[in-house]
Amino acid sequence: MHAGRRKGREVALQALYWVESSGDPFEKAVQGVSEMAHLDAPSRAFAVRLGAETLARREALDEMIAEVAEHWDVQRLARVDRAVLRMALAEMLCFDDIPIKVSIDEAIELGRRFGGEESPGFINGILDAIVKRRGIVKKP
Repeated sequence: MHAGRRKGREVALQALYWVESSGDPFEKAVQGVSEMAHLDAPSRAFAVRLGAETLARREALDEMIAEVAEHWDVQRLARVDRAVLRMALAEMLCFDDIPIKVSIDEAIELGRRFGGEESPGFINGILDAIVKRRGIVKKP
């Protein structure tokens, strides 16, 4: 399941980027990316839920990012970094079965794969600061 979730995260990220770039509905974007990635049904379901949770909470997630991203306007962040941060936060808040550390590590990997040279460190710093400031923990 973990490899499927990784692929699901990649698809969700690409679909969220597509939505933000084109204005297309998320359903269209995730369907297109899922087909190109030959995603299996469980991984696709994870991608759909993760993307939907991210979009549904976008404003609240941006506020969380803005609290710790000193001297940065959230809307001026690199589009990939912004999407990765939103998605990782949505995962931490909405998927109780995924440890916080896993969500952060996966976000860093997405930043490394799809973002710029500074993305992994930036993503790690922002997520770590939010977790500490907000006291985000998983229930045992």
